[in-house]
Amino acid sequence: MKKLNIFIIRSFIGPFMITFFIAMFFLIMQFLWKYVDDLMGKGLDISVILKLLFYVSATLIPLALPLAVLFSSIMTFGNLAEKNELTALKSSGLSLFRIMNPMLIFVLLLSASAFYFSNYILPLANLKSRTIIYTIQIKKPTFGITEGVFYNDIANYSIKVGKKNDDTGILQDIIIYETDKGNVGKTIKAESGEMIQSENKRFLLLKLINGAMYEPIQQSSSNDLKAPFQKSFFNEAIFKFSMSGFDLKKESEDLFKREFEMMNYRQLGVAIDSLYLEQDTTDSEFQTTIFNQILILNKNYDQKKDSSDLLINSDGIVKIDTILFLDSLPKMEYFTAMQNAQGKIRANKNLANTQTIIDNGDLTTLANFKGAWHKKFTLSIAIIVLFFIGAPLGAIVRKGGLGAPLVFATLFFLLYYILTISGENMVDSGFIEVWKGLWMSTIILTPLGIFLTYKSANDSALFDLDVYKKYWRKLIRKKN
Repeated sequence: MKKLNIFIIRSFIGPFMITFFIAMFFLIMQFLWKYVDDLMGKGLDISVILKLLFYVSATLIPLALPLAVLFSSIMTFGNLAEKNELTALKSSGLSLFRIMNPMLIFVLLLSASAFYFSNYILPLANLKSRTIIYTIQIKKPTFGITEGVFYNDIANYSIKVGKKNDDTGILQDIIIYETDKGNVGKTIKAESGEMIQSENKRFLLLKLINGAMYEPIQQSSSNDLKAPFQKSFFNEAIFKFSMSGFDLKKESEDLFKREFEMMNYRQLGVAIDSLYLEQDTTDSEFQTTIFNQILILNKNYDQKKDSSDLLINSDGIVKIDTILFLDSLPKMEYFTAMQNAQGKIRANKNLANTQTIIDNGDLTTLANFKGAWHKKFTLSIAIIVLFFIGAPLGAIVRKGGLGAPLVFATLFFLLYYILTISGENMVDSGFIEVWKGLWMSTIILTPLGIFLTYKSANDSALFDLDVYKKYWRKLIRKKN
């Protein structure tokens, strides 16, 4: 039995290692293909590029590992079945689960290692890779900007460009929104521009050509009915963005340590609790502010009416006789009251819009942190589930080599990947809860693994076309 266990483990480890490194190679090539234009021709030292590839390869392991387990398990049992070794083992009295036992122990150890990796090593790899990419961004300010997509890595600014030239650094069709705590301030539009780093590397200078700037006017009082913004034009303008902390020192790692991808599951749990507390505090402050506005309106109305006849009752409903009372006011007082009401309505509307933006941002941040917490466990469970799909599938297909196993492994991995991405997208859109989206692929594929394991244990010819042909012919004869 000891020799049998060693034989099965050897049969599994070979295809596993080969598949894993092939998958890693293609994933790294995909990364290089995406960023080759940004990495080449910048005078980067080869050691920097090698470090980046090393840390990026670590972040790609969660994709390569499930694929390697699925493919190698199909190939191993396919080879055993094709050479009739699986039949010989079963005829000697060994069940499918006993034959799978050595591989299962290896997969369980691999799953535990994947959890350790996802919880401790992956956050460090994300931190290091982000730091190196951040360093490259400073050497080339337009590195992270994508055409037609808002770039939000500069604090309090959101930038979108229609076109960019990576060789010259020239940007076309530029839109800049100045944001602060969810509020939109200045809006700047320009036909073209160029990002330049200051000599001391402390500021990022954006030189804009032929543009306009829209800036909201701060109303001095609620009676101020001027235009909501002022518009100015320029032929050439230079805007300066603070780049403090953007130097090439290792201290720049501190900028990313609060990101959810750089935390283990304990840190994520603490962060999630803090986010819930912060969200409750923000909502409570908003409710208090609105309630105070109601009290002010009631107080102002009490000065003109009896205290028993309030402007707004306890349910927040405006009373009809309040409107009738306004009609009895002198003309000047009536217009003054209406202007004050309009000013307060605008203020409350802006406050509500701001609160909505803040709430949406808080929900997105909370979903990101909760999703990162669940991902610490989904990789380990996915490895086990895909093993219970691959091993029985190989025994049923009875084909080894790189033919049928490669086809089936690709199909089932694509199913797993599509379900995973679809779940994450539905979480991002707020369509389903975080845990449902992150565990959707596991929930759907687990019954499939149980079904295939049951069929394989009972020697079912699930993919034997001759069996279906015989059944179809038998069915036709009965009908005739």
